[in-house]
Amino acid sequence: MHGALIVCDPPIDPMNDAAAALWAQHFREPERAYARARAFVETPSRDDSRLRAWSELTIAFHDLFFTAKPLDARDWIAAAAKDFEALGDRRGLLLAEIASARLAIVEGSAPAARDRLLSLYAEAQQILPPEDRFWLLNAIGAAHYFTDRFNGAIRYLYEALEALRLAPPSPQHPTVMSNLAAALVTVGDYAPARELADAALVDLEQYDNPQVVMFARSNLAEALVGIGDDARALETVDRMLSGAPATMPRAAQNHYLAIAAEIYARHARIADAEQCAGTARAIYADFPGGFNEVHSRWADAVVADAQGPADAAIATLEAAADAARRRNFLPVECKAWDRLAQRHAERGNFEAAYACMRELLRAQTQRMSHRASAKYYLLRVEHELSHARDERDRALAQRSEAERTNRELERLNSDLQHKMIQIEALQAQLEVEAVRDPLTQLFNRRYLDTVAPGLIGAALRRGTPLAVALVDLDHFKQVNDRHGHPAGDLVLREIGRVLPMSLRPADVVCRYGGEEFCIVLPDANGAGAAKALASLAARLRDLRVQWNAQTLGGFTFSAGIAVLGQDGTVLAQLLEAADRALYQAKDTGRDCILIAGDGPGSREAAAC
Repeated sequence: MHGALIVCDPPIDPMNDAAAALWAQHFREPERAYARARAFVETPSRDDSRLRAWSELTIAFHDLFFTAKPLDARDWIAAAAKDFEALGDRRGLLLAEIASARLAIVEGSAPAARDRLLSLYAEAQQILPPEDRFWLLNAIGAAHYFTDRFNGAIRYLYEALEALRLAPPSPQHPTVMSNLAAALVTVGDYAPARELADAALVDLEQYDNPQVVMFARSNLAEALVGIGDDARALETVDRMLSGAPATMPRAAQNHYLAIAAEIYARHARIADAEQCAGTARAIYADFPGGFNEVHSRWADAVVADAQGPADAAIATLEAAADAARRRNFLPVECKAWDRLAQRHAERGNFEAAYACMRELLRAQTQRMSHRASAKYYLLRVEHELSHARDERDRALAQRSEAERTNRELERLNSDLQHKMIQIEALQAQLEVEAVRDPLTQLFNRRYLDTVAPGLIGAALRRGTPLAVALVDLDHFKQVNDRHGHPAGDLVLREIGRVLPMSLRPADVVCRYGGEEFCIVLPDANGAGAAKALASLAARLRDLRVQWNAQTLGGFTFSAGIAVLGQDGTVLAQLLEAADRALYQAKDTGRDCILIAGDGPGSREAAAC
């Protein structure tokens, strides 16, 4: 055994070294700890209620994390919780509740598990030692990960890393580094992910936990592919599979197999890739939850793309892209759309290739938003934690009285937690404000300036039409003057809700300023854009907004439309032309849609 007695508040009975040693061993040497726990619970003559409770918990954690049947942990969790409650052992009971929530994640109830785990957070901070607090923070991170809250996942994993940094060496420390690497791979930040996975593998050499080693290698391999080091990625995958635990397959290994299949296919080792894909399909059949469908589809897709005919490759790539989009698994979605666009272009099907590139742009935009937010958050947290650690260290050095020191530490730790919560709230707010208008929830001008050049460039390369429209509400000042600005804000929010619903999903709708909106319409000429705006005008005339027992309605707008090529080839030129047409529409009498360059006698939309 490599572990030592874990001290906590309240601690395990110091006279019961067997229970302490068993739990200290359960993650360092999981197979040996599991065998010891089974031997105890299967020996009827053994009458040690505390050791029985910790043995039951050890079996539950082993079933949950190291076997192909995680649902078998349910009965052991219930038995351990019952025994810990009878013993009055709150530490053990908290760990049993954490295991129960983790089981809920396995069963596909990640939102409920997240809320349950967060309700335990404050008490766990006081009772659990760092090695046990890891299980709570890691589970909260997983719950956020499986509910597409990647920033939250990174926040709690980072907190786990900080908690373990001052604790004695344990396998929990490299495990959380590996999990952080997985989160960074998801948002496309490959270089720090590689460093974390490399460091985790070095630390894991001193523990007998092949499952965690395999997980760290899979994260390292995926990070190496991301930075273009294909040779080392292949070497890592070979080591990963050669050292795989004998209890293959298990639910989580679908991820490993998809990575291996992709790397083997890149190196034309088709037989190895096919074997990985076959095992991934079998795992998906047995464990259909989580991201297993995505990993199985991607493994099949990379094999078909490497050797199959074009039609078969395109079909499997489309299946992978569809699964990744439904599950919101951005790494596979980006890779699948990119390869699909290449395949369609090779066959001369440029319309389909363009559609795939648009999907790729959407997924990459979302992924880059996660990545930027994660980097911002990690830098801010590191800054705040550094200051908090300095304050805590000064307090420990300056105060000799244990009671005063404990009170100061409690205050500083409370401040640290409060700062982290503030940072998380600020980060979430900045993430939304970066691309969304806070009042209407439409995209803002920053998003327009980011996305529109790409859409314009794609249309110019393909020779397809594109229109840009500026829309300004008529007489909107009267709403504010008669009913007040809160009424005006309510009207704008309702119009912001109606605008995207009245246009195509591919159209980009932004709040341009005040009561003015900008709409980019790919694949639409002037007449098509005017027709779309005429339909939108009809929807707004029918819109009714309730305000203080009054019904506000009859909203109209004036609009100017600029056409790519005809009125300019860059966004600034198109906006200038659309703005001229908009002012002409206003001068003509409002409730009017004009195409730039057309006079009042040649309009193609609503009458003025």
